[in-house]
Amino acid sequence: NVLSNIGAVYGAMGDYPKLIKYQKQSLAIARELQNRFGEGYSLGNLGIAYYFLADYKKAIEYFQQTLAISRKLKDRKGEGNSLNNLGNAYGALGDYPKAIEYNQKSLAIKKEIKDRLGEANSLNNLGETYGALGDYPKAIEYNQKSLAIRKEIKDRLGEANSLGNLGGAYNALGEYSKAIEYQQQRLA
Repeated sequence: NVLSNIGAVYGAMGDYPKLIKYQKQSLAIARELQNRFGEGYSLGNLGIAYYFLADYKKAIEYFQQTLAISRKLKDRKGEGNSLNNLGNAYGALGDYPKAIEYNQKSLAIKKEIKDRLGEANSLNNLGETYGALGDYPKAIEYNQKSLAIRKEIKDRLGEANSLGNLGGAYNALGEYSKAIEYQQQRLA
């Protein structure tokens, strides 16, 4: 746990090679102890490290392993997070149908377990994916739902993100006054 926590701190600082070093050490011990939860946690952190290093295929490998462990442990929150991470990685690779599939599955779990922040994140990811596909009406729909939840739970950083996504979608549609309105709200 200590090694994993040290790695997480390095990750928060953006030092992904050190995050990987400590997570691999933690992973080895978790496997030796047959601590499946610790194994899943370290694998997830490794996936995140490789995601931020833009090695999306390697990130997917780790997220798939984390997903399998979460399912085996019947850890619905972990499963939802793994699906969300997979959606993000496939989106980064430009595989938008898979990104949508994984984020929809994540959204369903987040709703089921009443994880409002996770639900907002999944909605936001779906909005970003539809925006990348050029389906701005759907992007707006998902980002508005995400924004409503973020306001409800007082997630100000997430609220700013949703507002920015809405501004971008309206900009792409040529609705510049709405785009400016959302970006000004984001700025505030």
